[in-house]
Amino acid sequence: MIELKNINKSYIQGPNSYHILHDINLKIEQGEFLAIMGQSGSGKSTLINIIGFLDDQFEGTYYYYDHPIHEYTRAQFSSLRNRNVGFVFQNFKLIQNVSIAENVALPLLYAGEKRAVIKERVAQVLEAVGLKGYETQLPKNLSGGQQQRVSIARAIVTRPKFLIADEPTGALDSETSKEIMALFKRLNKENNTTIIIVTHDPNVGAQADRLVHILDGRLTEDQTHRQSKGG
Repeated sequence: MIELKNINKSYIQGPNSYHILHDINLKIEQGEFLAIMGQSGSGKSTLINIIGFLDDQFEGTYYYYDHPIHEYTRAQFSSLRNRNVGFVFQNFKLIQNVSIAENVALPLLYAGEKRAVIKERVAQVLEAVGLKGYETQLPKNLSGGQQQRVSIARAIVTRPKFLIADEPTGALDSETSKEIMALFKRLNKENNTTIIIVTHDPNVGAQADRLVHILDGRLTEDQTHRQSKGG
């Protein structure tokens, strides 16, 4: 599904150049549940920006379903991102003064879907994340765990090929974190959705089928915890 070969990334700041990623080689199969673990400043956020088609300024090759993404234009990157990737963030990024249903519907509205389709799809994903009946609630009235469920519903409503979750349990207590991880596992197993979780928490990383460590912009370990579902 995803194949990165010799990916390098540098930032220019004034007269200085900072080499962030060093010769990254990584393959991700359809249906994998992968965690990328590293401390702050390790390069993990830079790496997922490239994987998630947010950053097209890098050296090396990126093949997505055998298509040479590294040759694509910025407009093609944007189109790929909108059609293929769902994002889940640590701080939920919900619009606080509109309803849960409206928050979840946003990606479909941007995509120009018909209202009947949007209503049906929103109902489906809210039920999938355990929030059936919460359609008219406002985010500010929900717990942190419930708000993260809303953000997951919003990420999967377009039926993306893969999800990127950036520290999705970082703002949650340990019990709620377990619930959110269980939800990710269920989505991965039932829908065969490829899930890439970025974390600095070993407890979160250990729950993925595969754990990749990044340190100082280099991949240092690649561990498989359970038999990969392949693809």
